[in-house]
Amino acid sequence: MSFAMLETLDMESRLGQKEYEKEAAGLQRQLASLQRGLRDKSIPLFVLVEGWEASGKGFVINEMIRSLDPRGFVVKDEAEPDPLAQLYPPFWRFWRMVPERGKIVFLNRSWYRELFKDNRASDPTEKERFLKRFSDFEENLISEGIRVLKIFLHISQDEQKKRIKSLLKNPSTRWRVSERDLEENRNFRKVLELWEEILHKSDTPRAPWVCIPGNDPRFAAKAGLETLRDFLDSCQNPWPFSSGSPFFFPGTDGSILQRIDLDRSLSPEEYVEKIKNLQELLLERQYDLYRKGKSLIVLFEGWDAAGKGGAIKRLTQGLDPRGYVVHPIGAPNEWEKAHPYLWRFWTRLPSRGHIGIFDRSWYGRVLVERVEGYCSEAEWSRAYSEINNMESEWIEHGYGLVKFWIQISPEEQLKRFRE
Repeated sequence: MSFAMLETLDMESRLGQKEYEKEAAGLQRQLASLQRGLRDKSIPLFVLVEGWEASGKGFVINEMIRSLDPRGFVVKDEAEPDPLAQLYPPFWRFWRMVPERGKIVFLNRSWYRELFKDNRASDPTEKERFLKRFSDFEENLISEGIRVLKIFLHISQDEQKKRIKSLLKNPSTRWRVSERDLEENRNFRKVLELWEEILHKSDTPRAPWVCIPGNDPRFAAKAGLETLRDFLDSCQNPWPFSSGSPFFFPGTDGSILQRIDLDRSLSPEEYVEKIKNLQELLLERQYDLYRKGKSLIVLFEGWDAAGKGGAIKRLTQGLDPRGYVVHPIGAPNEWEKAHPYLWRFWTRLPSRGHIGIFDRSWYGRVLVERVEGYCSEAEWSRAYSEINNMESEWIEHGYGLVKFWIQISPEEQLKRFRE
């Protein structure tokens, strides 16, 4: 199978030092000006610089940021060790990198590297599942107003081998070469086929790939600067954020809530007896979760004054407080507003063996935010599929998810308000 996005590149392109310095200086001045414009318009950017090991990703990023205001960007490295990441779903660490409004995040390597871990690429089902996750993640970012630029630096097998040897000869750079880098060069053809497939299947109109020949570092850097310049320039124009995929709407006939028997009750004596037994059982189950390294998410939604807070209090009274966190979700603060609406929930996920309890949740986008007009129709209508994708990703990663809606009648709600 060959999609030939990389193999069609002209790998003989070269650029002299003086010519590069002249061209780069002009491009970098333009980038500085464009960055100020994006900051003024509060437009967030995600710039991925992918490619082979030793393809010059670091050099290209350094040239891109040389003239930028350092207060307006940050460089992240996908390869940087993060022990905490092992305790969460794969995309947790990338949600934490999402840029706030007016800022740029440069990412050395990218989320596509998740496909190379744990032999996922060798399993057709796993490969397609992760390709869909990549697409869902990028579409979510773009729909939230974040512009995504994806650059791939391509070098030949011989050029990669030469650069790796040069790094190994120098004691100051030897540490940068891993066994994985050497294995990539030995299996260059096989890895090339996988990258061709990834690039082809993830090249979309709203998040296209720009493939750059990197055998000559100066040519690659100039092409990277031009690509970023054109990208920043295009970001100055309005973006058609409406998704091409159909929105998902759940049933709205109200039958689920209408079927609830609101007349059910317990006597005080029954309540005391039952709740004590249940709290003891829950503590045992909590310890089971911790021993097995399983995580649980519990969310409570419902009408105002329905009793969500009381239910959470009774739930947690018998639990070990070291193993759970309660997150009261109110109106987003300014820092949260500067990110996609799902960002604040991804960053509150419980780690392995722990419980996260949410007093209100991400469903606020399709409840209070929708009703009060805090988000547009396009935003709340696409939120159904975004929420489904997020929850299914958590469940696929082994999280338990329990969702409670507490229903009361309008009369009971009014009575509680008066009290």
